[in-house]
Amino acid sequence: MKMLLIHCDYFSYLTTTRTKLAEEIAGGCKSCAIKDALVIFVTAEKCDAENPSKVVYKGIEEITAHAKQLGVKNLVIYPFVHLSEQISAPDVAVRIMKELHEGLRSLGYSVDKAPFGWEKVFSLTSKGHPLAESSRTIRP
Repeated sequence: MKMLLIHCDYFSYLTTTRTKLAEEIAGGCKSCAIKDALVIFVTAEKCDAENPSKVVYKGIEEITAHAKQLGVKNLVIYPFVHLSEQISAPDVAVRIMKELHEGLRSLGYSVDKAPFGWEKVFSLTSKGHPLAESSRTIRP
């Protein structure tokens, strides 16, 4: 799994077009606008299928360590296939996104998850400190 983490003053997204891989979503999940959040752009990779739960566990460790360092409680999980050329099967990606979302919520974070398989527009204003942008690669 690859992650791009950006500490944002402001982040918003709006779903635009459903693709053939789109997950079903409730009306309230079609958009998001949030202040002071850590946005995690996530790409699930082929190798993640070996042990998705381990990838999620390691991902949660990395995300929470970074969030604690920043003092952030608002998180956004944003499926972003563009971080790797070795993408996973859609079902593996959906599982990983869902488990990341649930795992982080269970730890007390306020977590939004952008829907998988939808074209979306997003806007962000990143913070300007040394830890505002980082990336992680997680292997099973």
